[in-house]
Amino acid sequence: MTHPLRRTRALPFSRRSFLRGACLHAAGGALVALPLMDSLRAEDRAAPPPKRLVLLYNPNGTVEKDWWPEAGASESDFTLGRIHAPLARHRERLLIFRGVHSHVAQRSDNNGGPHQRGIGALFTGQMLQTGDFVDGCGSRAGWADGVSIDQAVADVIGLDTPFKSLELGIRASDNDVQGRIAYAGPGKPLPPMNDPKQVFRRLFALATEPPSAPIDPSDPLDARHSVLDTVREQFALLRPQLSQEDRSKLDAHLELVRDLERRLAAGRPDRCVPPAEPPSLEPGSELDMPRVSRAHLDLLAVAFACDLTRVASLQYSTGFNRIRYPWVDSLGEGHSLSHSGPSNTAAWEELTRRAIWHAEELAYFLDRLAAIPEGDGSVLDNTLVLWGNEVCQGNTHSLDNIPYLLVGDAGGALRSGRYLQYDDASNCDLLLSVLHALGIEAETFGHPDHCTGPLSGLLA
Repeated sequence: MTHPLRRTRALPFSRRSFLRGACLHAAGGALVALPLMDSLRAEDRAAPPPKRLVLLYNPNGTVEKDWWPEAGASESDFTLGRIHAPLARHRERLLIFRGVHSHVAQRSDNNGGPHQRGIGALFTGQMLQTGDFVDGCGSRAGWADGVSIDQAVADVIGLDTPFKSLELGIRASDNDVQGRIAYAGPGKPLPPMNDPKQVFRRLFALATEPPSAPIDPSDPLDARHSVLDTVREQFALLRPQLSQEDRSKLDAHLELVRDLERRLAAGRPDRCVPPAEPPSLEPGSELDMPRVSRAHLDLLAVAFACDLTRVASLQYSTGFNRIRYPWVDSLGEGHSLSHSGPSNTAAWEELTRRAIWHAEELAYFLDRLAAIPEGDGSVLDNTLVLWGNEVCQGNTHSLDNIPYLLVGDAGGALRSGRYLQYDDASNCDLLLSVLHALGIEAETFGHPDHCTGPLSGLLA
């Protein structure tokens, strides 16, 4: 089941959110009350930077000895393991968790095998529905039975941008419960886009189409242009009927409409420059996989800079994970490698090299966000990245100690730069903590039997 969410505090309207509401009302024949305009303009200038969330997934567990840090005398005194070494320059932004278990995935009355249950619960905190998706052990299951954390967040902070969220995939094309991490609701998986060209054209269609291109009512940006045309026409009819004072207010509001129109025509806000279209890549190719990854990361960074979206998920492969990573000299299939016995040191070394590469990709993305100025800092200062895996280690299929890592402090909402070790925490409590860090109040998230409240000591 899903749970109602609300903001913990009243946030100021932005011009975009006010105009969106005004335009929609205008299209229906009614205008928003004009006396609010001047105060909204002032609030917009004082509005804090938006917060953002990215989910990151790679499959089949981790190599525990190379994932967990070496603990020191305090939570902030730790030495990064091999896998996290590429993130050393962002150490003070890291929150690494040990002792966070997927209790809901461990339930004996849950459907499916461990990979199915693990990926279903990873970002939803929910059990699986019944269905005919088959696990490697022959177990059957359906989709996850709840909304994922990214979509719960997008329902609150994603309504003020052209795209509520972005779902991106790198060789993540399996239409199966093991191939989905994002859910709009119970049994409603969101497929990722695997082709960077598709992502580019979706994000920047307005900036690349010729001005004479016909309006596509199914496109959110074109639809807003159509609504703005209607608003202008209605303003022109209304203006002669108004007093001088009301005309001034109407003119001020119309200037905001024109400002939004200019931004839409450019396809970006003031600080944004659309990138060049990515080269043609083969999304299913192991040779192109590193370039597809970088193209997605570059496009997502620009989408954040342009405020085209504030919520995204980035999925590397699927729970089946039948792929190789030849660029890091890993020529075995990932799922088979993860089932290797403890004496197969060569297989575990391959898996560590893969995981290090994922950390390098994350570090690249963090560097990109850190280079984008925003307010008194950067876009990275207001972004959270939650990295997770469906099981702890592939050969044990353990659903204890899920390797979650959180990057960022959400504008000071979290105390980062720590290695946190819990006795028996639920991943539902971690997901609820993410909601609270992003300014979204909720009493519970995921399966209510396994959510007791935000993780202790996490929030600032």
